[in-house]
Amino acid sequence: METALTLIAPVFGIGLLGYLAARVGWFSDEAAGGLARFVFDFAVPLMLVRVFTQARLPDVFPWPLLLSFYAPAAALYAVGFLVSGQAFGRNAMERTIGGFSWSFGNAVLLGLPLALLTFGEEGMVPFLILLSVHGLGYLTVTTALLEYGRQQDRPSIELVRKVARGLATNPIILGLATGVLLNRLGVTLPGPVDRTAEYMQAAVTPCALFSLGASLTHFRVSGGLREPLLAVAAKNILMPLLVWALAVQVFRLPTPWSSAALLLAAQPTGVNVYLFAARSAAAKDLATTAVFLSTTFSLLSLSVVLYLLQVS
Repeated sequence: METALTLIAPVFGIGLLGYLAARVGWFSDEAAGGLARFVFDFAVPLMLVRVFTQARLPDVFPWPLLLSFYAPAAALYAVGFLVSGQAFGRNAMERTIGGFSWSFGNAVLLGLPLALLTFGEEGMVPFLILLSVHGLGYLTVTTALLEYGRQQDRPSIELVRKVARGLATNPIILGLATGVLLNRLGVTLPGPVDRTAEYMQAAVTPCALFSLGASLTHFRVSGGLREPLLAVAAKNILMPLLVWALAVQVFRLPTPWSSAALLLAAQPTGVNVYLFAARSAAAKDLATTAVFLSTTFSLLSLSVVLYLLQVS
């Protein structure tokens, strides 16, 4: 456990610095938003291009890896959607936020830096393969469900066009697609370009974690606790257990691949849950509380997962 704590302490330490800086007014909301945009729109996409152009990708599409993670993710999303409606009387848009909070993890701001520290650049391929589907799948489904819930008589083609435009302009998805394409074409980055991308990659971990910490000043316990606690139990505990069962017991993935799936599954509820809730004016109390509690509890749950990864 000592090694796991040694690894996770600086991760949450940088996040704590960001939180304290924002809390006392030394780091404004505008600065936090700008830093987050730098991470999402520039640093991470360039890192993805660099890593994928240098990676040795599997010849066979890794269905077992994807199923190990996304089968539990889809199941928990569906259960969370149903529980929000049946047990807590939520409407269609609020149910979507409920399912989102049960299943969607903080893959970029926390998961990506933690994976880089845990696996190193050479061991990032399984994690990045999962990440390549993460935003595409979750954001497509959630956007479609929210739009359908907002205006069910809206023309289908308009909904499809809006979702497609959002995905086509997503910097992370563009970075992933560019990296994979260059890899398949056998193209490597020229020296100066590679060095530039390397510098940007080095900025991902501290900037993402500091930005995450600063953003947490907007999250606090709001409304009742029963529904958010169910979401936290599902996201922080049940999802890692289900992913472990499939990855290790059913598909018997190689250790680096099962470890990547488990680490991503153990990430706390992502801040995008709150952003979607705020943008849609739906279940903001649930989103705010779930993100806050899940991130707080992840200090313990992620420490346990990292320890188990080290002894396995």
